[in-house]
Amino acid sequence: MLKKSLVTAVWVLAVAAWATPASALSIQFDPTGSGGPGLTITVLDPTVGNSIAVGADSTTPVGTVVQALFQANMTSGKNGSTSVAFGAHFGVVAGFSERVLFNSSGVIQLGLIGSLPSFFDIYALPADGNDLTGMGFINGTPILSGQFINTSRAGDGISSFLTSSTALGTPLDANGVDNYPGVDSITGGGSFDTTVKLNTVNPLYFPGLNPNTLLSLVTSQLKLNYDQADPSACFSNNGTIQCNQVGVGTVGAENGINGPNTMFQTDASASFVTAAVPEPATLTLLGFGLLASVRRRRNLAKK
Repeated sequence: MLKKSLVTAVWVLAVAAWATPASALSIQFDPTGSGGPGLTITVLDPTVGNSIAVGADSTTPVGTVVQALFQANMTSGKNGSTSVAFGAHFGVVAGFSERVLFNSSGVIQLGLIGSLPSFFDIYALPADGNDLTGMGFINGTPILSGQFINTSRAGDGISSFLTSSTALGTPLDANGVDNYPGVDSITGGGSFDTTVKLNTVNPLYFPGLNPNTLLSLVTSQLKLNYDQADPSACFSNNGTIQCNQVGVGTVGAENGINGPNTMFQTDASASFVTAAVPEPATLTLLGFGLLASVRRRRNLAKK
């Protein structure tokens, strides 16, 4: 019991020390694209949307590399805890590669491979993208782009999902009308926590935003089955071409079991933060200090 509690304490201390990056920045966002000061926001807040793990299901072996894709509409942000309506239509599309780190007893964990190509793009749209068809999320003007990176922040780049049921009979689409009556799904929940380094910004929409000095921390909640959005028929696998990755048609009769791919209802948000993250050397010293503390406590416990 002592050993378990000490290990837990070390993990909690490490996360508490490094999981929270520098304070979120207030930025100016002009939804009209006219270059004015616009709205003050700290968070971009897409609506509940879709993601797909290409090449992954509940039986995928450890070490397998999969591609994660995401798409959602965005009509609002936040300034602190206050919601800010944009009064315009925007689409967010993203994709990155992950490696399966753990898969056992209904728990799967994956880690970002920051060295492989990735994308994070926001488009100004003439109308909302269509969750059901998967079309329209990149049919507009690009206003921001970035790439997913590995940092030394604890927990960064890690996604996980806990299955609560694999029983047949749960529809994939429980959001109003079941648009896929022949497709069931496992149930469960999870999340991912990743960092995006901005590459380009459109100054007419983001006046004063400097992509070279800012990171966007992206967090997301994963859920199955779908109850707030329609599962998408397709995704963009590169952020520039629409519908070049099939969605529901690749999950089999039971999403998460039959594969080869698995889809998730996804609720994401992005906060603009400074690039201050712990240096690897600092984390190493912290780890040594915590381990030394554990050893001392174990020795005292034995006496």
